[in-house]
Amino acid sequence: MDNLIFTAPDGALPEINSPAYELLSTLNDGKKHPRDHLCNELGGGFRAYLQQLTGEYYQHWLIHTEQSEYNGKKQSFYWLDERHFSCDWEQDKDARTIARKQYKDRSYYGTKNAVKRLEQARQEKAEADKEYEQRIESKKPTED
Repeated sequence: MDNLIFTAPDGALPEINSPAYELLSTLNDGKKHPRDHLCNELGGGFRAYLQQLTGEYYQHWLIHTEQSEYNGKKQSFYWLDERHFSCDWEQDKDARTIARKQYKDRSYYGTKNAVKRLEQARQEKAEADKEYEQRIESKKPTED
């Protein structure tokens, strides 16, 4: 962790006893780690810790991912960008800039898709309301 600690900005390192720190420690060897291996190391799912490390919470660590095969099944592999190990402030900052852009791209496209989905959901709700009015409300006895 010495190389990571040297160039990491204040607040970028998780607390030592945290699962996010365990994940970062595992990725500290610079090797590709299959999902199953990380689940075994961390005792279960690690998605939240990965999101903390790659997101704003720990200042955007650049963690790469690719699909490959491990123990006969296809799964994701994860590894930390080599620029974080460089002991060069500028290279570390470059990696964080790339990670931040990827994070913001995902956020933007997720929000954009949610807006599209919102319009579709509004239309579907209007149709459901209309059908409910016609089939259910119209059958209720009226008080005279």
